[in-house]
Amino acid sequence: MLPWVLMKEETGIVIVICPLTSIMQDQVMTLKEKGIRASFVNLQGTVAYSYSSDNEDSDESKPQTVTMTDMEMIRSGDIEILYSHPEAMFTPVLSRILRSKVFQQKVCCIAVDEVHMIEEWGEDFRPKFKQIGELTALFPNAAHLAVTATATPNSIQFLFKTLQYINPTIIQVNPDRPNLFLEIKTRLSNLEKFNKYDDIVVPLAQELKTKRDKFPLTIVYVESLEALGYFYQFINYELKEEQYIGQAVPENRIFGQFHKDYTSQMKQHILFELRKEEPKLRLVLATVALGMGLDAPGITRIIHCRPPTTLEKYFQEVGRAGRKGQKAEALMYFNNNDLAKNRKGLSDAMVQYCKTKDKCLRLQLLQYFGFNEAKFNGPMYECCSYCRQLQ
Repeated sequence: MLPWVLMKEETGIVIVICPLTSIMQDQVMTLKEKGIRASFVNLQGTVAYSYSSDNEDSDESKPQTVTMTDMEMIRSGDIEILYSHPEAMFTPVLSRILRSKVFQQKVCCIAVDEVHMIEEWGEDFRPKFKQIGELTALFPNAAHLAVTATATPNSIQFLFKTLQYINPTIIQVNPDRPNLFLEIKTRLSNLEKFNKYDDIVVPLAQELKTKRDKFPLTIVYVESLEALGYFYQFINYELKEEQYIGQAVPENRIFGQFHKDYTSQMKQHILFELRKEEPKLRLVLATVALGMGLDAPGITRIIHCRPPTTLEKYFQEVGRAGRKGQKAEALMYFNNNDLAKNRKGLSDAMVQYCKTKDKCLRLQLLQYFGFNEAKFNGPMYECCSYCRQLQ
């Protein structure tokens, strides 16, 4: 939304490149609520989607309905913000649209959201990420903007080169979240296939059953669909009929799951619930499919059952908590198997972060991203688990 707000006097089109459909869905839904003409394009670049909303309907409990957008509207430039995967930008359909006279005249800004993903995914997983810089040359008169909350000093230079930015203006803000308490705990060995999670799931289920709608809104990141299924079935068994607020239908369940194989309808319901100030949904069991760009103001707790492979991923995911400035906490569990050298993609920085016992967790994170001071100035016991033990 920021690029459009900054460029709205130009009455042009803003193109936003995004890595995940869930981000595009969430942001387009928000934009439509504000009366801004926005759509997102599928990965193949052949179909565009938006959301229908009735401004006269005051029932905010009803989610917006996803609708197909006529591609002719896109071609004619009758849109204000267009979201797209990087792959879609290079498909025959969108390539022709981007090179059309309408788009060459009307595109006023190319924004790349979550730009750090170029470095993480662009080598072999999604190589089109590394071609985004071609858009810089295609629209030389447009403003170009790249945004991320997790860029290290070294990665910034790599991204400039990849995006073909020449003498860019850099705006850096200390990413410290003073309202977020950081904690690391060990968990059981992997010798126990599922029991290794019991120290996590048992107290969660008990707390949810006791507090129900007063349970702090929590996202639990689980390492695999198999493990997520174990969590889900355990909580389902423990809560039984108490898992609903009101009628026993999926939409009234106080816990849910979010992963790439879940139905689009239920994923949309989860995103819609999380955007509320006080949702019925209180606990979400999720894979990494739920993360970047999520607009969920009420989340106050993030739990990782296993460390992400990098500090960038970790910082992105814990950044979902405390978005309104309310007190929040981030709890990460690990065991020795999680930090094994043969774990694919595991960074040395993450291993060091988990194993270091004599340094503030907050300061470790900030120094990794190039900042030597924290914005936090509250009581030490509200900083992190290391600082708390010093009290």
